Amino acid sequence: MEKTTTVNETVRTNSVATGMNYEFGNMSLEELDKQLQLQFFENISKQGTENLDLLQESHWKITIIVIYSIVIFIGFLENLVIVCILIRKNHLQNPTNIFILCLAVSDILLCLFNLPFQLHYQLTNQWVFGKTLCKVIMATYGVPVFVSSMSILMIAIDRYILIVHPFCKRMSTLTAVCLVTLIAICTTLVTVPIIIQMEYQVIDLPELNIYHTFCIELWQSVILRHIYTVSVLIVQFFLPLCVTTFLYIKISNVLRNRPIKKKEKRHKHKTNKILIAIVLCYAICWTPWSLFGLTLEFDPKIVPHVRLFDLLFKIFAMGSACINPFLYGWLNENFRHELNGIVKRGTKHRVRANGHSIPLVEFSRTEPGGDRSPAATV
Repeated sequence: MEKTTTVNETVRTNSVATGMNYEFGNMSLEELDKQLQLQFFENISKQGTENLDLLQESHWKITIIVIYSIVIFIGFLENLVIVCILIRKNHLQNPTNIFILCLAVSDILLCLFNLPFQLHYQLTNQWVFGKTLCKVIMATYGVPVFVSSMSILMIAIDRYILIVHPFCKRMSTLTAVCLVTLIAICTTLVTVPIIIQMEYQVIDLPELNIYHTFCIELWQSVILRHIYTVSVLIVQFFLPLCVTTFLYIKISNVLRNRPIKKKEKRHKHKTNKILIAIVLCYAICWTPWSLFGLTLEFDPKIVPHVRLFDLLFKIFAMGSACINPFLYGWLNENFRHELNGIVKRGTKHRVRANGHSIPLVEFSRTEPGGDRSPAATV
């Protein structure tokens, strides 16, 4: 005879992470498990309904999907062009270009492998991609923030040495590659706690026709979660941004007071303006989402329609992936020169209807005035 275990006293469970409260009477463990699942589902669904009211409206859904599609497509295409230009021939012999390549690759990965999954999850409130992707995708959204902030900081350090201390040895290509590798390692280490805490939850109640899957962050200690969140925001965003700002202020002061040739001064000022614009773009785009996440960490109830605002702040942050290539690409004459070369070489044979081709004028990369490759920009 199978022994049935019952719960003969009231079980009361308080969850800090979910804010749920359960009370159960005399029932078997199997019944208790189902009741716990049901209570969990009802609690999450209630929170989801409060936050998804606007996203349940078709015009909001369509608007969000269209905005995300445009940003993902443009961000991917622009950064792919930058990567193609940089990896051609010897353009990566310049440290700044190596860090720009790091920025571009990070944005490409975010556009392809992170944003589409997060958009689907926020709109449907259902994680259908399994346990592995739950731990990987949801934990790596902050990776581009760290990669971008550290890459921008490394560019600022390189410029600072080049301009403020011109007689010091400039950062070498090998050093830049090693720093990019170090950034990748540090980024991975930063995401490990989130990967550990991410949980794939399945609510399966066939008798109630309920089957729901969640990908949620469950910490055993709220204090540890607070410490981790604040520490990561400081280390990966605010601290690099402050140091970068300080370095560019020093660079600007030196350029303003240094007696150098007018043409050289104009070139250096233009280069620094582009790099400073990248810093400002990064700060403007990512600060709202960072502050939003910090607010949710300590008082989630203060923000209505959390998922909607989360989607909007995320896509606003991702605007930097579209603007950065424009800043260090399209506004840079040398990058434009390389892009024109790629386009013209790709269309140098115009095909007639009968299958014959007419070769166009061969495009030359060399023009009077020296090297026009992106590596010559700094």
